[in-house]
Amino acid sequence: MKSKAQLNVDIAREYVQKVFNEHNPSLAKEYCTPDVKWHGGTLGTMDGIDSLTALLVGFFGAFPDLHATEYDVIADDNKVAMRFVVEATHTGNLVGIEATGKKVRWDAVDVYHFKDGKIVEEWAADDMAAVMHQVGAVKLPYLG
Repeated sequence: MKSKAQLNVDIAREYVQKVFNEHNPSLAKEYCTPDVKWHGGTLGTMDGIDSLTALLVGFFGAFPDLHATEYDVIADDNKVAMRFVVEATHTGNLVGIEATGKKVRWDAVDVYHFKDGKIVEEWAADDMAAVMHQVGAVKLPYLG
């Protein structure tokens, strides 16, 4: 029998695949509670499944070929942390930045908080500075 932590990992992986990688934002309601809270750092906080779905629709509009590849997962009874590399092509409007056609790649860490098999809260730590630099919206200093 699987542990609660492993069951939550399975749900998180399915959520990432079905909602994120297959670009089905309307399926988020199957994995998240109606009052889900999404914390996106510089992108702000979203309250409720409708806000989260709208955010995903906008992101997929900017990056229709977006794909996250999992590299690490850590879990306990009610939290799952996953590290990804996300790749996409900027072919739509991204927070006011017109499509550039540029390929982008960034690191992301998402922490999902579960209750009764559903995501009640998510912390999404995406390297938005890398995204903005790669689409030409900002110039980052050389740190090497």
